[in-house]
Amino acid sequence: MSEEDANMPEYKVGKKVGVDELMKQDQDDESLRKYKESLLGKIDDSASPKDDPRRVVIKELRVIFADRPGGDIVYTLESKEDLEKMKKNPFVLKESCQYKIRVTFKVQHEIVSGLKYVNLVYRKGIKVDSSKQMIGSFGPQAKAHEVTFPRNGWDEAPSGMLSRGSYTAKSQFVDDDNSNHLEYEYAFDISKDWK
Repeated sequence: MSEEDANMPEYKVGKKVGVDELMKQDQDDESLRKYKESLLGKIDDSASPKDDPRRVVIKELRVIFADRPGGDIVYTLESKEDLEKMKKNPFVLKESCQYKIRVTFKVQHEIVSGLKYVNLVYRKGIKVDSSKQMIGSFGPQAKAHEVTFPRNGWDEAPSGMLSRGSYTAKSQFVDDDNSNHLEYEYAFDISKDWK
């Protein structure tokens, strides 16, 4: 347990309730129905494929840059081949460049509570950074969700001679139920320029 986790008050996950049951509760109260819809969006499980049991489908990860020649770096994450391609093809970050991460995903079958993006970065086998981004809670919908972080401003790549080099990283999307919806590895280099 990290020092940050030890200092946080303990969070208790509430009782799990199915989508149908939640929507039927207080269905005669128009204001409560609208409130639920504002929190979860228009619940639509009819768009969830019956042959795909996944609750969260991560469709795309986009690295958005303020000034990268050639634009953003985009990874589709819908198949094992996509994940292998991402792992084997490192991308380059120019030192001090500004960037954001945008995740596109779809929620199916039931509500997902407390979806988080966890990222661990390693250099020569030693962990040099770890971050956890709260994405939120979502109900099943036909339309994909997009979340960008940081929500305000930009992240900045490290700079200087000691920061340059090759890195590997492991990322995962987990929720309050400790369900791991996707886990993958990727590699990148920090360089003086974009090549």
